Amino acid sequence: MLKVNLLFLFVFIKFFNLSGQNYIQISDSTPCGLSNRFSIYGTSDDVNRLQTFLNRCNDLEYIRVKGYMPGEHWNQLFSVLSDYTRLKGLELFYNDGLEKVPKKIKENSGLRTISIIGNKDLNYEDLFKKLAKHDSLQKISLVDNKLKEVPGAFKNLKKLKKLHISGNEALNYTQLIENLKETNIEELSIPLNSLSDIPKNIKELKKLKVLDIRKNYVAELPDEISELDSLSEFMSEDNIFLDINEELSKLKGLNIRYLSFDPVKKEDFEKIRSVFPKATIERKESEFPLLENGITSIWDKGEPFDLSKSENLKGCDKAIRHYYALFVKRNEYFNYDSLGFFERLSDSKYSYNDKVLADGSYEGVQLMSHNKFFQRGDVNYPKYKTKKGEIAFSICPEGNLYPELKAFNSMLWVYVGEKSKKEFLKTFINNKTWKDVYLEYDRSNETFFVVVKGDFLEKIPVYPRYVNPKSSLNQAKSQYEKKFKMYERRLTLRSFRFNKEIEREKIKYKMRMKKRENQNWLRLKSYMCPYEKALSKEGWLNYKDYYILKNHSKIDTLPANANTLKLSSKIRYISFREGSVTGKKNFLNSVSGKVSLNIAQRSGYKLPTKCFIYYPEVNEVYWFNGDFEGFVDFKSNLNF
Repeated sequence: MLKVNLLFLFVFIKFFNLSGQNYIQISDSTPCGLSNRFSIYGTSDDVNRLQTFLNRCNDLEYIRVKGYMPGEHWNQLFSVLSDYTRLKGLELFYNDGLEKVPKKIKENSGLRTISIIGNKDLNYEDLFKKLAKHDSLQKISLVDNKLKEVPGAFKNLKKLKKLHISGNEALNYTQLIENLKETNIEELSIPLNSLSDIPKNIKELKKLKVLDIRKNYVAELPDEISELDSLSEFMSEDNIFLDINEELSKLKGLNIRYLSFDPVKKEDFEKIRSVFPKATIERKESEFPLLENGITSIWDKGEPFDLSKSENLKGCDKAIRHYYALFVKRNEYFNYDSLGFFERLSDSKYSYNDKVLADGSYEGVQLMSHNKFFQRGDVNYPKYKTKKGEIAFSICPEGNLYPELKAFNSMLWVYVGEKSKKEFLKTFINNKTWKDVYLEYDRSNETFFVVVKGDFLEKIPVYPRYVNPKSSLNQAKSQYEKKFKMYERRLTLRSFRFNKEIEREKIKYKMRMKKRENQNWLRLKSYMCPYEKALSKEGWLNYKDYYILKNHSKIDTLPANANTLKLSSKIRYISFREGSVTGKKNFLNSVSGKVSLNIAQRSGYKLPTKCFIYYPEVNEVYWFNGDFEGFVDFKSNLNF
């Protein structure tokens, strides 16, 4: 996901830094009156230059500090700034290694904005505790910091009005909003954070006027967004809404004055305009056509490959070099599990529809014995009596899980199998947590089975009986059919809702794939010659094949050996490394490929395909003969 977003992150940083924020680097000769925005490097020399500049000029209002060199000069820097009352804005820009901002920042009482970009080592909890008493601090921007926790001190920034966060995918955004609800936040900008959902507690931000969720993977807006009574501006480009009309209609009752979203069909645009007649509406225009489902397609636009126009393209191969890195299938960043509800229910790899974790852990569900010696202290037990030697139990899911089981409320399960009480407790109750549980009913014998799922499925023969000891078994039996039908209806409804969600995930998955494909095609185009840029996808792929085959023809008749294998791989832009080359950090764990060398023997016969595998762990390359069907085929075993 990081690789997909990287290009857009740079665009955002560039936009963020350059939109009306041209900082001038302070030098020994910087004159007064030039600007109110200046930048320095985090070095001792530049801190001294800043101090000299402030002694003779009174222009500085916003400062950017770039980079990091450890030393006492950081305390000196914030000591200098604390004495300078005109300072309104501070930007810390990629100060790798900076862990704490000096205490003197507390004394910058006039600080209105702070921007922190690319600081992965900074202690944010400490920083915002120091800033908590700044009544003037109104705007915070956090970009590409790889934050993992929401600073709890956010809740103390009572005067905060604007917050911009991007490139921080690991944050818990529900917790972020929880910490913001005590503030006066009016503008929340959270683009480029790989969000799939907008937290439902967004409704808590009662004073929010502007919401920016651009460049995420949001398919649906929460219904709670309609409770943002103050919201007037909403930006949503580059998401994957399944139905933009349906989602924007959730804002219908609000006083929306500005809307922006991705290209839509004309009739959809007119519908949106009719819902928000007072709003300024901007839709992101695209030079590329829309597919049926509204996804922008940029692959098929362009011209076919024309050999007559390609004669003077020597060296026009930069895009070809990058093609495999961008488009050869590797580990998927986005994935969805297409297995349906009932398949998961019976599959031991799943627990309550979710896959069991790699370490084998899962939440699970327990059975509770009604034997008084095994009763849990945290459970309210119904008062009833069991017969001597009888084994009775209940199913105890957490919270609202397994809602279908509520069809048998006020009933307990009585075991009718062959196990003794001791064996039953050991097998099903004591220290047991099951991945799933469901019911089966043998109507002919009026016998139920509680099916529990561990490493395999086990059926427990039982019958349900009312907790009330005054109720007879016949009364319970008279309700079996009715209650089991209710159970089936509820289970079917849960399966329907789940399978519907799976279908939606499938659609979202395809949209994500198309979006990533489009992004990669745009990145590939940045490497293309002008001639290549005019080609369609099919045209460019034909050009690539032609270019490679043309260059490869020079070695088609060479004998096959290690050198020609290496040369052929180079011409085809396929990674090949000698065994003596030491692998560097972050190299692929293994590279395997099947390459048609197309190298002929002197007798005129073509050699079979050559296969090679490179193992960085032992720094060795192996190659060997394959079958005669020659083609380039990279296996999807590449790990980063």
